[in-house]
Amino acid sequence: MSDFRQELLAAFDAEYRDHLAVVRAALGVARRGGAADRQDIFRRIHSLKGAARAVDLPAVASLSHDLEAFLAGLIENGETLDRARIDVIERGLDDIESTITGASAEPDAPADEPALGYVRVEQAQVADLAAAAVQLAQAVERHDGLGARLLAIEQSARRARRALEPLLHAANAPPALVEVAAELTVTARDSAGARHAFRDSAWALDGALRRVREDVDRIGLVAAETVFGPMARMLRDLARDEGVEIDADFRGLELQADRRVLQGLKDAVLQLLRNAVSHGTASAAYRRGRGLPAATRITLMVKTINGRLIVTVSDDGPGPDLEAIRARALARGLLTPRTAPEATPEQLMALVFEPGFSTRPDVGQLSGRGMGLSIVAEAARSLHGTTQMLRRSGGGTAVEIAVPLSVAQQSAILMSYGDQIAAVPSAAVAGLLRVRLDRIEPVGGRMCVRPDGPGTARAAPVALLSDLLGHTGAGLPSSDGYVKLAILRGSHGGADLAIAVDHFQDVRTFLVHTAEIVGLDTDLVSGFVLLENEIVAPLLSPDGLSAAAHRHGGWAGDTRAVTQVAGPPRPHKILVVDDSLTSRTLEKSILEAQGYRVVTAVDGLAALDLLRSLIGHGPEGAVDMVLADVEMPRMDGFSLLEAMKSDPALAGIPVIMMTSREAPADVRRGLDLGASAYIAKQTFDQRDLLGAIGRLL
Repeated sequence: MSDFRQELLAAFDAEYRDHLAVVRAALGVARRGGAADRQDIFRRIHSLKGAARAVDLPAVASLSHDLEAFLAGLIENGETLDRARIDVIERGLDDIESTITGASAEPDAPADEPALGYVRVEQAQVADLAAAAVQLAQAVERHDGLGARLLAIEQSARRARRALEPLLHAANAPPALVEVAAELTVTARDSAGARHAFRDSAWALDGALRRVREDVDRIGLVAAETVFGPMARMLRDLARDEGVEIDADFRGLELQADRRVLQGLKDAVLQLLRNAVSHGTASAAYRRGRGLPAATRITLMVKTINGRLIVTVSDDGPGPDLEAIRARALARGLLTPRTAPEATPEQLMALVFEPGFSTRPDVGQLSGRGMGLSIVAEAARSLHGTTQMLRRSGGGTAVEIAVPLSVAQQSAILMSYGDQIAAVPSAAVAGLLRVRLDRIEPVGGRMCVRPDGPGTARAAPVALLSDLLGHTGAGLPSSDGYVKLAILRGSHGGADLAIAVDHFQDVRTFLVHTAEIVGLDTDLVSGFVLLENEIVAPLLSPDGLSAAAHRHGGWAGDTRAVTQVAGPPRPHKILVVDDSLTSRTLEKSILEAQGYRVVTAVDGLAALDLLRSLIGHGPEGAVDMVLADVEMPRMDGFSLLEAMKSDPALAGIPVIMMTSREAPADVRRGLDLGASAYIAKQTFDQRDLLGAIGRLL
């Protein structure tokens, strides 16, 4: 295929999609009782016919001609766009789209002529490439501590060499001692050289890893249109078969997401669209009586929020029949005669995701067996996501699926219990609380906390993370009369759960691995993540935790079973040295937002005086790291660094240089003097700074 031919087809692809989108939007207006511009629809189809001829697609041109003739007759006879005529036009559009899709899939070049710019790659090969990228990332993670270890060796050799100085200057210094001192000097120099070489290699490796992961992401990402787009025709055909009138409204399909995530949701979205036709539509008379257009609007919306893919299928029909749900739940034993009258709308709508649950009295082609929404819930769970049913304001039903954008990476919160660490997906956590013990109160037979404050309606049962993971007997962890709670969002929109932990450690994006962890219930664990020093932490399933809490019954409320938790470790103190007030203020705010204690100095001399004044004041007074500018009055950063490394009491404090000087000679000088890292202000990224600090501390 020639380059020019490719350009023509690319232009036609964009043009025909635009024409069809505008025509379908106009038909949607007509279905809702509005005035659609029939002349514009005609012009669009006429233009499409001409474009199809230009790119030599005669079948498309013929279908467009037939549809154009139908529209011409409609306009000449002054006929309105009623339901039957809209159906004819929509079927014509579907036929055109199917023909174009089929034509684009057919090879029109000889088998031995290479395609220009494109290759076909099997999905399994993309998955293998993604797995290789994960393994590469793990290898990089394992190297993170090597630079610090090399620095420790270098500093140890230098300290030992300085300790020998008085003996070396003695008149009777033994030759063996002189030889040891020389070896220490060589060791320090070689360690410094190895550290610099390692740093250069690590930077190059980190950059290569970033590019590989970006490329893998680009290969694995596809537009939602590729998976969900064809469902519009299925939905219209389904509605015609059921004899109901719908207005299909698909939005956000240009959004790109992980192909595996979209494919994993395909069956779930199909089921939701079928449910919308089965449960969300009503007779034209019913809708007219409520001032609604005759056609039920069924919307598929795809969007992203905070790293989550949100897929929502909604309708503007009668909405969920809560009393029918209540009665069915009572009949199936999901609610008791005592709890049924008290069940909230949210609790009732959460029950529809239970296997076998259906409010239909009979089994039809589309529904009645009660497996549809349980399939939706299972699809979301398999992707570490959630589902919930909602009542739309103004009438109608919406079912929302929220899953991670990628199956390989997830944002998670690290929590500790005893000496163990576990991770929970961030999207499942509604909030982190530190509350007094007296805020935990009995509600409905369980000890609960009210996340919105005392006296509010919402109550979340309290469970101990240690109990849920099989470490019973530890007691409720508290410190100074307070307990830390992670509020997990209720499964399928149900009741929340408050998980008591010792500490909240961190929030990060992790590569998620799927192997099982021996000793933990597989229903509780959806994978694992790697922490520093190759420590493995389980990634917990929110649904599994909720089910375990339901089985255990939660915390019994015995105040004797309260374990005092040691307070968190002392936050690290960082000295920021910069003669610019703006720079000091910016860096101070960034560091304090991450929980560091920060002190400042206006130049190197003031910093040196402050550091020496804190010697001997114990851990609370000690400075753990220095972040210094290079260009300062009185004493610049290089001189400060040199003075610190020559003082045994200060030599062990890591120093990060931040400067506008990024010439190789300046960088090398800083590193030769013993700087732990060198960050250029021109390319300053606070993530790089925080990452460097985190590795060094």
